[in-house]
Amino acid sequence: MIPIRDSEPSGITPYVTIGLMVLNILCFLLQLASEDALVDGFGLRPAILAGWIEGEETVTEPVIRNNNPFGIELGFEPITREYDISFSSALLPLFTSMFLHGGILHLLGNMLFLWIFGDNVEGRLGHLRYLLFYIICGVAASAFHALMNPESLIPTIGASGAIYGVLGAYWLCFPHSLVTIFYWFYILFGTFQMRASWVLGIYVGLDIFKGLNDTGGNVAVWAHIGGFFAGLGLVILMTPKSARGKRPTRWSVIR
Repeated sequence: MIPIRDSEPSGITPYVTIGLMVLNILCFLLQLASEDALVDGFGLRPAILAGWIEGEETVTEPVIRNNNPFGIELGFEPITREYDISFSSALLPLFTSMFLHGGILHLLGNMLFLWIFGDNVEGRLGHLRYLLFYIICGVAASAFHALMNPESLIPTIGASGAIYGVLGAYWLCFPHSLVTIFYWFYILFGTFQMRASWVLGIYVGLDIFKGLNDTGGNVAVWAHIGGFFAGLGLVILMTPKSARGKRPTRWSVIR
């Protein structure tokens, strides 16, 4: 179930949304050239952030290595990898991790959601406020993921947390907008329309279910949840006075 467009006109040219998309694509190209060095250096490792808060200087990751040269698992040699903890290694990834992605499908999925829903939130907040809103949501999402996984040393990357902040703002401000959904089931495919409040509610509801039942796999569902609720709160605080009296559009014509 993939959203492909919404019915709510933004009324602006979404310069910031376009700029964020370009920046994410450029960072992904740098990732490909760096052979994952950017992920290793700038991905968020929650245990490093937790260690910095607790005043530690290093954190150790246990690693298991097969010591049999023929590849038969007759024995394992335990080794460790040590990470230095500093202000930059703990806090900088809260920001940088939101511009890195785990693959082309990860990137394209995030950019699709940002393109569909970001322009409307940018139109409501204004360009500069929207940029600040996006960054704060991304940082809040990363921090919430770290809070829920304080011992993890797996690097977490992706714009999803910040984009879920955009979804939270859209859910609150444009609940009656119609979202066109593309679906497929084996050889059957097509489109249908659903109210934004339902579409986005389903997405965050599934993430909450996965988070509570620990079935998210390698998806940082707590970052999604943290970003969504950060967006809900921030859009209320950051909406300009001139836009606060605007009622959500009841129904709109598909563009």
